[in-house]
Amino acid sequence: MPPIIESHMGMPGGAPGGGTIPLATLIDYIVQRTYHELTVLSELLPRKTDMERKVEIVQFASRTRQLFIRLLALVKWASSATKVDKCSEICNFLEQQSMWFVETADMLAKMARETLVNARLPTFSLPCAIDVLTLGTYPRLPSCIRDKIVPPDAITPAEKRQTLQRLTQVIQYRLVVTDLPAQMRKLKVENGRVKFNVEHEFEVTLTLMGDSPKIPWRLLDINLLVEDPETGDGKSLVHSLQINYIHQLVQSRLMDNERPLHDLYRILHSFCLSLQLEVLHSQTQRLIKDRMGDSIYVEKYDIGKCLSLSYWRDPGRRDKSQESLLFRLSVHVAEDDDGKPLQISHFPSMSAEESSRVGLAIKSNHLSMERLLIQTIEVRALAKLKDLAKDLQKFTEGTCEIRDLPVALHVPLLEPSMDSEKLRVMVDSQRGTLLASVPAAKDLQEVEDLEDALNGDRKTLDRLIRNLRLRLCVMRCEKSAQYLPTTCQKHLPFINLTNHPLEKISKSRLYIRAPKQSAFYLVVELVEGDTTVDYKYYLLDTTLCTADGSEIDISEDPCSKLYLKAGRLIPLDVFSFIHGPFTKIYEEQEQSNTESKRRKRKIMLGELREPPVKKTKGHPYFIPELAYILASCEERIPLVNLGLEFEKNGVVHSGVQADCEGSCFCLSLLGMPEVEGLSQEMCAKVKKLLLSLKVRILSKPMRNWIVEFLFSKPPLESSNRKEQGPVQRVHIMIELNIDNLKKVVKDILDEWAGICHLYNIVHDFAEMYTDPRTELGSTVDVYAYDYRKLSMLYGPNRTSLINIQWKGDAKQFNVSLGTVGSSTTINPHTILLSQYQRELNHSRSLAQICQVLHETWAPMTSINKLNMSLVQAAATNVKQPMQSFTVIPQSTTHVRIAYRNISCIDVHFRSNKIVSVRDGAYSLFDNSKAVDGFSPTSMFKHFLNKYVDDAITGRHTHRMSTTEDDNPPSPMDSIDIFSLSSQPPSTGSPASRQRETGLRFPMTPPSNPHTPASPSAARMSGVTPSPSTALIGTPSPGTLLNVGSPGNPQLHVPSPGSSAFVPAPSPQSLGIHMQSPASGFMGPQGLDVGSPFTSASLAMPSPVQRNWPNSPSVAGPSPASRHTAHSPGNPALHSPQTQVKDGDHSKSTEVLSKHFGNNGDDFQFLLSHTTRMLPQRAWAASIPTLLSHDAFDTLLTPNRPQSMPYAVSLSPLERFLGSVFLRRNLPRLIQSESLTPLRSTDPNIISFKVETLQFHVSFSNNLQSLHMNVQSVPEHRDQWSMEVLNIIQQYFDSKVACPPYKVNALRAFCRILETPIRILKDCVQLMRLELMGPNQSSGMKWSMQWCLTVPPHAAFVAPAGTAAVAKNKQIKMLLMLQFTRVVTPPPTGQDPQSIIVPLLYDISANTIQHMEPVRGQPQTPAFMAISQLLQNFYHPQSAECILFPAVQHIMANLNL
Repeated sequence: MPPIIESHMGMPGGAPGGGTIPLATLIDYIVQRTYHELTVLSELLPRKTDMERKVEIVQFASRTRQLFIRLLALVKWASSATKVDKCSEICNFLEQQSMWFVETADMLAKMARETLVNARLPTFSLPCAIDVLTLGTYPRLPSCIRDKIVPPDAITPAEKRQTLQRLTQVIQYRLVVTDLPAQMRKLKVENGRVKFNVEHEFEVTLTLMGDSPKIPWRLLDINLLVEDPETGDGKSLVHSLQINYIHQLVQSRLMDNERPLHDLYRILHSFCLSLQLEVLHSQTQRLIKDRMGDSIYVEKYDIGKCLSLSYWRDPGRRDKSQESLLFRLSVHVAEDDDGKPLQISHFPSMSAEESSRVGLAIKSNHLSMERLLIQTIEVRALAKLKDLAKDLQKFTEGTCEIRDLPVALHVPLLEPSMDSEKLRVMVDSQRGTLLASVPAAKDLQEVEDLEDALNGDRKTLDRLIRNLRLRLCVMRCEKSAQYLPTTCQKHLPFINLTNHPLEKISKSRLYIRAPKQSAFYLVVELVEGDTTVDYKYYLLDTTLCTADGSEIDISEDPCSKLYLKAGRLIPLDVFSFIHGPFTKIYEEQEQSNTESKRRKRKIMLGELREPPVKKTKGHPYFIPELAYILASCEERIPLVNLGLEFEKNGVVHSGVQADCEGSCFCLSLLGMPEVEGLSQEMCAKVKKLLLSLKVRILSKPMRNWIVEFLFSKPPLESSNRKEQGPVQRVHIMIELNIDNLKKVVKDILDEWAGICHLYNIVHDFAEMYTDPRTELGSTVDVYAYDYRKLSMLYGPNRTSLINIQWKGDAKQFNVSLGTVGSSTTINPHTILLSQYQRELNHSRSLAQICQVLHETWAPMTSINKLNMSLVQAAATNVKQPMQSFTVIPQSTTHVRIAYRNISCIDVHFRSNKIVSVRDGAYSLFDNSKAVDGFSPTSMFKHFLNKYVDDAITGRHTHRMSTTEDDNPPSPMDSIDIFSLSSQPPSTGSPASRQRETGLRFPMTPPSNPHTPASPSAARMSGVTPSPSTALIGTPSPGTLLNVGSPGNPQLHVPSPGSSAFVPAPSPQSLGIHMQSPASGFMGPQGLDVGSPFTSASLAMPSPVQRNWPNSPSVAGPSPASRHTAHSPGNPALHSPQTQVKDGDHSKSTEVLSKHFGNNGDDFQFLLSHTTRMLPQRAWAASIPTLLSHDAFDTLLTPNRPQSMPYAVSLSPLERFLGSVFLRRNLPRLIQSESLTPLRSTDPNIISFKVETLQFHVSFSNNLQSLHMNVQSVPEHRDQWSMEVLNIIQQYFDSKVACPPYKVNALRAFCRILETPIRILKDCVQLMRLELMGPNQSSGMKWSMQWCLTVPPHAAFVAPAGTAAVAKNKQIKMLLMLQFTRVVTPPPTGQDPQSIIVPLLYDISANTIQHMEPVRGQPQTPAFMAISQLLQNFYHPQSAECILFPAVQHIMANLNL
């Protein structure tokens, strides 16, 4: 149990029974003691026997039981401990009182007997006091005190020096007359003492106590110099007690001794030798324990006499009888002379030279047993390797060398060889066995076998060295081939080696796969001589096969062909390989026989010093012959196979040769075949220009065929600096595929054909290009011509690029367009790329292409400025976007421009910077018929006349006839619009509605046939040119070159195979939104080439079912189902007088068949096709209008006129067509929105009215916008002020009839106008707020804009683009407003906060509320705030509309 803490004692003083301890503490101590004893038992019992464990457990249980029994008794007794405590306290108190009485009596007695007896004053010393007071000193102090305490005066330094000098003289005299040991001759006498030093053993200091010769030496100090440099750590090896003992022993020997110094040396020297032996023995034990292990063993150790140990003990030695041959090393004391150091002895004995290298005695300056062993083992190993070198010298031509540290024997097995290839034999320093290795190769079985033979039976040493030599040669071959993309294998899975030539060659061979060749292997045979190895090379052809030898494997398993079938085995002549042209590996200096003999004579006579042996060039690792043969096979084999394939195609070649300067191998082709489709004369010209044609192999970065055509200077000079030399190199890179050489040959022949075809058209073009009369040199620049591709620059700044190249797979020229330099736009002719390519392949005239490119560059640049973006402007299918402008190419001089798939414009490019423009919705054959899918554009002729430049067009201007009308009827115009207000709208095509209602387009009476532009002129003589033909005499650009041109004015009728029948479907009908790839091409005789499309595709139905005629969603064929692409110089084809009437069907068919040839059936199909009929009158827009390039560019260039009420940059043409688009849809909206139409005398004005207002919509003066004139109905004139009417007009002009010209915006505006007058007035106030812009009202937090169409953010109400104003039978009205936070100044780089608010106005209840979101969507903070604000505007009895006040309240009080 732990001791009782004093703080637990009850009362101080240690009275009997006074010690107490708390019961809880006692119990805690008992439990801890029990737990401690139990823990000790658990740790000790597992180490004892079973009986002992049982005894211990019983004793523990007995002790613990007795302890807890006493604790139990104590606990039971503690229940009555209160009474005992009280009695104990009383007893303690009484005992304490008794103790105090006894102590008081004892103290009084002690004071009376001891203290008071001595407490008496002595007599006063008056003399001492008088001396101190008078003299200040005390002279009466006894002298014995001074003698005992005060030391005597020290001697002076001079006396000290004199004494020590005298003592030094006495010591010197004693040393002279005394016999000194030879080892103690190193001494030093100073300061009255002498110090003897024996190096690495001891150092003693002696002195004499007097000058008498009989006084013995006194030993002052002993210092032992023996150290353990490895583990001593600077500590003394002898204990201080041992030093004291030696000191006493030596001092006793110095007394009464005739030769005291000899005894001193003998005692200390013997002790130091014993100490050195002990140090060596301890080092040996540490070596055995730490590193050497069983390799050394202490044979004998006599303390102070001898230490003997054996080394090179191999525990795994097979021959146990060799134990007597163990090598031993002995360190012992010299028996003949005690003054010598420790001696070294060896067994077996060494020669004198070897013993001198190790040493005959221990050098005491550095005691190290490990160092002694290492020196001994080095000498033994060197002797062992010398004996082995004599045995191995007969197996090699070179000299065996013993060098390096640790020492090793280097045996050269090959000549020449590197050190890493030599056999290296070392001696194991621990076991004494021989270790063989080759640094260049590790883990070779041949080296392991050779090592076993060196340490055992050496009878098979010759055979093992031969095997190792062959193995090193194989490694050389592998090293030489490792830098090439190949693999080396010792064996291959051949299945037909029986009776094959491979069986006749040596078994020591290596298979190296030819680089990049899967079927050819280079076989290297190793022919062994006595001490050398020769190489022989063979080329082996193999074939993949299955286990049964089948080469054709139809199984899908790629692992089925795992075997090879050996083919031809071709021996290779190494000399011919390395001594061909440009193939010498080393430069050999030949020396004549006379010069050789003269040189030898001079050397023998001493006239010439023999030069040192020349080092072999190259690396012994590397076999240059092997590497060169492999590299040659890599290039030769593919070229040989390629030459065989060329021979099959009739191409003559010169075989595989080394290229100039020996850079690579090449295959020179001597003759190329004729090219199909070209004359022999033209092929002969190209062959004459061809100087050479070579095929090479490029290995990096990828393996490819490099075909080089070397031509003389081409006939067409270019501006490229690389093409200015006297010769022209053409390089072609083809992927190297050995398995498909037919394709390689075909590609090369196709390239040759492409060069010939391109030269054919360049040859004709070069004559015209160099002729100054054609002015082609000022039109285009030849950018580059390398026989494969022709690149030309054109345009005003020469920034547009055209590339022409022959494509062999398509058998035609390929044209690509691009830009160079600082071009701001793409190439403008990119749209017409297909047309130019087809025209070039048909005409083969570069001059014509260049002239057309030059003449059409400006108008095509203008066309590229058109807006071709997508807009959601449809009236019904708002999810289907419409493309603003779609350019539909017809030919190189004719394009069609479709606007939103409704309007169409025909554009013909003519020479002299003139463009012909007409309405493309009119049929080219009969102006009474419209092209399906397109609708005529009203006021188009009048709009174009505003851009006519009389100074440019001159006499070509056509004056509008009195019979010509610029307002073609739409289907709505031919129907009584007033009768439709009482009828439901009909559906279907216009033809079906004519049959249902009995209505037809109004027919114009036949005009005078003698007047110009008479529609009945076609009946007189078939097809007659219009009078405008005589007026327009501008030739086509092609006429400048005297080739077949579409500008030939003698041709008046298009061919039925012309591009007039090319169906250019609308991009919307095809599901794409880009320029149509439909193309028409100009023929060589001025006639157009037949269309690539069949007649069955002439009418492409639109994918959208539409319910109103002439709307953006009219159902019908594609917009370009019937039209022609004709020469810009053939105006007769554009004349509206060329008509075919229904009654003259047969006659017109006969006339057209005469001009169209065999394609009359196709035209019969066109005549029988259902078309839309127009009234029989001359429509002005069908007659081409001639514009200059500048006027055409002005027409198509986006700008921002100051007169427009909006700031959107659009081209004048887009503004006009957009206004026509809205005007065309306005009559339908008037009917559908229940507005009242009004009759108008002017066809250009659309009039309608509502309850109190009437409206007149017409074109503005510049025909680029719509204008609305608002007037009050006479009976309600007092309800509307002029200011309010102007607001409606301004809102229509700037917010409705504006880009992007949405029909649904116009629909929403019509619905606003149709509301009751009290609501309309509030709507006008909202319009006024929007027209005011950001400065709408002072003090407003938000600005307002009216959304006429549903924005994308509010698509949950209706699809985006739908009209954003809706009414439900004059009960409820839905409108959408956009509120924007008014922030001054506006934040930079950040848009102000904006929200879309759909408001639902109850007309009958005069309430307004925020439209609830779709079910499932959370309510936004904006919705909750606006809903709370609108609750204040519920006025059921108020007659005034609360729409405008509610919006103002939101603008002023909305907080988010």
